[in-house]
Amino acid sequence: MSITFQPIGPWPVVVILAAIVVFLTLWAYAQRMRHTKGAWRWFALGLRLLAVLLCLVAALRPSINFPEKKKQTAAIILMIDRSKSQTFNDEVNGQQRWTVAKKALAEAQKTISEKLKDIEVKVFQFDNELREETVDDKTKPEGTETALGTMMLEAVKRMQGMNVASIVLISDGASNAGIPPLVAASQLKSKLVPVITVGVGEENAGTGSKDIAVRDLVVGPVVFVKNQPEIKGAISVRGFAGKPIELELDVEGEGVVARTTVTATEGAELIPITGLKYLPQTAGEKRVELRVKAQDGELIQENNKYTTYLNVLGGGLKVLYIHGTDFSWEPKYLTRALDAAKEIHVDLKVVRQPAVGDRGLLDDAEFAFGNYDVYIIGSIPANFLTEKQQTMLATNVTRGAGLIMLGGRSSFGEGGWANSPLAAVMPVEMRAGDGAVEPKDGIKFVPNLKAMQSFILRLAPNPADSQRIWESLPTLPGANRFSRPKQSAEVLATGGGEGGQDPLLVSLETGKGRTIAFGGETWIWGRGGDEGRLAFFRFWRQAILWMAHRENETGDEVRLKLEKRRVAVGEKLELTAAALNSKKEAITDAEFTTTVTRTDSPDAKPETVQIFPQGESAKGFYSALGKPGEYQVEVIAKQGTKELGRAKAKFNVYQDDRELENPAADRKLLRDIAEITGGQSVTTEALGKQLASLDTSATERVSLSEKRIWDNWIFFLIFTAILTLEWWLRKRKGWV
Repeated sequence: MSITFQPIGPWPVVVILAAIVVFLTLWAYAQRMRHTKGAWRWFALGLRLLAVLLCLVAALRPSINFPEKKKQTAAIILMIDRSKSQTFNDEVNGQQRWTVAKKALAEAQKTISEKLKDIEVKVFQFDNELREETVDDKTKPEGTETALGTMMLEAVKRMQGMNVASIVLISDGASNAGIPPLVAASQLKSKLVPVITVGVGEENAGTGSKDIAVRDLVVGPVVFVKNQPEIKGAISVRGFAGKPIELELDVEGEGVVARTTVTATEGAELIPITGLKYLPQTAGEKRVELRVKAQDGELIQENNKYTTYLNVLGGGLKVLYIHGTDFSWEPKYLTRALDAAKEIHVDLKVVRQPAVGDRGLLDDAEFAFGNYDVYIIGSIPANFLTEKQQTMLATNVTRGAGLIMLGGRSSFGEGGWANSPLAAVMPVEMRAGDGAVEPKDGIKFVPNLKAMQSFILRLAPNPADSQRIWESLPTLPGANRFSRPKQSAEVLATGGGEGGQDPLLVSLETGKGRTIAFGGETWIWGRGGDEGRLAFFRFWRQAILWMAHRENETGDEVRLKLEKRRVAVGEKLELTAAALNSKKEAITDAEFTTTVTRTDSPDAKPETVQIFPQGESAKGFYSALGKPGEYQVEVIAKQGTKELGRAKAKFNVYQDDRELENPAADRKLLRDIAEITGGQSVTTEALGKQLASLDTSATERVSLSEKRIWDNWIFFLIFTAILTLEWWLRKRKGWV
């Protein structure tokens, strides 16, 4: 037994307060009782001090702790592996692993019921989940992965409050998910939970087995008509060293569009696939499949193909970005931003040496009219392009193409562009000595109020929000100077700060084309927070659309994005939908109806998926619980009763066969688990004897039972009685 205190505050504070209360009590009684006589006054004072003492005791909150002994019933956990690897027929007389495992479970249950009394028994089936279900003839091993370590810890967790005498683990030891089994075994050791392992399956099963599996395929995922998407994949190979392996790339509606052959070397398990070419001729969503031809003696042939999808866009804008050898972050951030705009495709060309005469590193075909809609000239000297190419660029602008030149050490006058054919179409006059400014505190990009309403610089629906966003963006490190804007040009923004108010962003309509001169670089905006990155994207998208005369395109748009295009049975797929107006601004009050339908089954019915607003978009999840095959998501967006539009996207559901790819049982892992935890690794025949020898006697657990002195009705009753008696006495004696 022990006494503990939990005062309402620090001990010094409690002592000081107690002294003050006692002093005030004595002082108050001395003032009131100074004209009284007799022993009753001391009795009344004693009652008041006793009440104060009880208050002080309550402030200390004392408790008496009594030790109590409680018996804990022992428990045995029986765990049986129900993953697909249990379907291999490699046990004695060709029996299935599952059959032998069930017999071992039945033997364990029989031994416990006959020889172990007063013991709790829990039976769990497991794969990547733990199920407390009866194992009968209808139970089938169908798990697609095995999380051996995670499931052992989860089983013990569910037995909280019980003394787990042992875990009996019946498995082939093939673990391919979750916490590493030996890590889990170490944790069980610290909990004093031994594991008896019962192995099923042959360790040498599948020795010499052969298999080829397509592991990955990446295509696009978005490309424009007649543009080559990036295509790469990977296959795993076992047992076919030195043998040529043929692969085919099949596109929906077009058949086989590319072939390649690889040869696996000895010991190589994963082979990258490159060199596949495909040039889409029509727009639309296309199913793309990488297949490997089946080989004689393969263990599994269902994993010989991999399906994904490619979005081919028609009528998009093509942008050519030309940059020189000057280091800059601009190409990385700019191309990444424009790649996010599905209607814009950008090609980056880095030119690393000057042109010699009429020969340059870039082909003249790059500058043929109509090949690109907009040209971006980065930090590159004029002489890195041939004079013919410079003339072709200027001609393209007058015929309707767009062009923007960015700041840099080799841009504008500093790069020799003042004497080039492009000088005639640029919105500013350039001279070789214009130079650049790089103030210590940077240059603030300051749009003028009129330009804030222009298509290029409008970052939000209302001017106030747009101005706030521009003011929040970081300053530019430096900028090129211009001699002066041309007479018909429009100054959209100036540079604030130490750089003064020099023109920074100037636009011009020349002939049928449009050009922009931007004295700085914009990458620093794209490196900021979410709002900065969004502003960076919107500025560049709107600038490209303006230069391409696309700023007045109307019509709402509904977008649908799938987290991935290939999901295993049982996995969740995240869906994101958004509705945009003609200015490509989010319609935040749009409502979405989303359905998922299996496309390769004529009787399939649409499944409704709930998606919920999250900022400028709506998100939800679809659980792929149906059969493997092709599925299509359709989202319909409405604003009130008005339909804004629809969007569709396909994905593929596949059966994960990792449980069947390696048929060998891992008996060594089971032996290691038993050794670490202090258990035993036994055969199915020896399991009964091992269980019968377990010490399953109930254990005693000592715990402290707390009795609070201050927190009960008796304490309160005594306190109330003392105060009542003290008040009654003073009332009777006329001291009130």
